[in-house]
This record gives sequence, C-alpha cells and structure tokens, in this order.
Amino acid sequence: MKRRQSLRVCGLLALGGPLAGCTGGRGDAVTMLAVNEHDVSHTVTVWVVRGDRLRVAETVEVGPGEFERIAELSPDSGSGDPYRVTVQVDGAVRLAREFRPETWFNQLDVFIAQDGAVELNRGAAA
Repeated sequence: MKRRQSLRVCGLLALGGPLAGCTGGRGDAVTMLAVNEHDVSHTVTVWVVRGDRLRVAETVEVGPGEFERIAELSPDSGSGDPYRVTVQVDGAVRLAREFRPETWFNQLDVFIAQDGAVELNRGAAA
C-alpha cells in the first residue's frame, strides 16, 4: 500500500474512533475498504475465498474521493490457504488475484485510482 494512501485512510478512520485494522496488531481482524480516488461514484463488489470457504461477498457504493468499509475478515488461523480475491466495479470484473500471505497484514483494500485503474493493496496499518 502506498504510504500516502495508508496514512490518509488510517487518519480518516481515526476520526471515527478506534477500529480494527488501524489500531491493532497480529491476530486482529483484517479490515477491507474500497477507496475511490476517481471523480465518479462506483459500485464495488468483492468476493474473498480462503480454502473452500467464501469469506466475503459484499457490495458497497463509494463516492468520488470517499471510502467505504467492505468487511472485516476474521484473523488468519494459520491455515496457509491462499486468498482468492475477485473485485467487480460497476458490473465488470476488474481484478482477480490469488496470493498466499508472506507477511502479516491487517488491511486489504480495493483502490480505484484517479484514472479509474483498480488495485488491490494489503499492508500493516498501525
């Protein structure tokens, strides 16, 4: 996750009080956000599968320059199963990624850039 984006999101969340993902450490839930830096609103749907289990299936509306909470994933049980993440924006699949966590993270965010590009970022928010 880009430092500027991470600090901005955590700073915004801090205004609303302590939340998982920007206040915790290992063993805490993974906070998922949709962050829209584009100049139009978008409908974002995210599916997360781990092992043979659907962990997240959520849709949010996110306005220009805003962010919305998608979900919180329960802490990793150490299974080693890969995360399979699919992101749909305005009805079209824009990202499908599979990864195994190599390092600890508590933030997994969908970013819609100013040019409309879609990225999946994970990191450790303090």
